[in-house]
This record gives sequence, C-alpha cells and structure tokens, in this order.
Amino acid sequence: MKRLIGAAAVAGVAIFGGAGAFDDDTTRDASGDITEAGGLGVFAMQVGDCFQLPDSETVESVEAVPCDVPHDAQVLAKPSSSYSGIYDETAVWESGIETCTSYFNGFVGKSYAESELYVDLFFPVAEGWADDDRSLVCLLVPSPDEAQLVGDMANSQR
Repeated sequence: MKRLIGAAAVAGVAIFGGAGAFDDDTTRDASGDITEAGGLGVFAMQVGDCFQLPDSETVESVEAVPCDVPHDAQVLAKPSSSYSGIYDETAVWESGIETCTSYFNGFVGKSYAESELYVDLFFPVAEGWADDDRSLVCLLVPSPDEAQLVGDMANSQR
C-alpha cells in the first residue's frame, strides 16, 4: 500500500489508526462537508476537509473534523506532483510546496505573501513513487503563532 508523507517544515504529520488510506469514516452532508468527525484516509480526502495532524512523519489517515471545530489543517488542493526526477524527498517536497502555493490565492482569496496562513503537504514515500504515485495533498496550516485554525479557510481572506 502506498503511503503519503509530509515534511515537518511547518506541521508534523503521522499515522492515525482510525482508518485506512482509502477509507472515509466521517459523516458528510449533501454538499460533502464533514458534519461528524471520523477517520479519513489520505486518498479519500476532499478539498476543503479539515483535520487534526498526527505526530509522526508517515501518514495513512487522519482524524477529520467539521471545520467549525478547532483543527490543525485543511485540504487546499489535490494535484499531482510536477517533479519528474528520481525520488528525492527534499526535491519532491520543494516542488510540491511550489505547486501547492499556486492554489493558495484561488482558495483563500488572498495572496500567500500577504496571508497569515502557511502551506504544507502530504506527498508519496519512495515506495509509492516507485509505483508511479505522484499524488499530493496540499494543506493550509496556521502560522506558528496560532495554535489551530477555526472555520473554513476557503475565501477567508486570511
């Protein structure tokens, strides 16, 4: 099974045992918003989902929560990596941050340079990369001065 990892540059990431990588144990309303917390696999995440970051580097799933509950991160986008070289964790992460930042203004409604929010990401481990997994999960995370996010950051102008 392929797993995604994230660099601990802004927010650490880890394994959460509540769901598998493809599972969604949350309850959602008709628009797809999470209304009841539950385990959420990284491959089941949807743009806009809010969740708590686990504490280690390898992630298979997270604890997703409604966005009005204080949370550690929100899914900004789910693009593919534009990096095409031999797997190098730093190169994949740096390229991914550049890709993720390109989605920022369209989601938040404010430029990244002017915002108080940060971008981080989940990206494939070497094993997944070898299996042609190029999935990224772009994350909005709070600034180091903020403990958690509260509310949906889409069009928040933060």
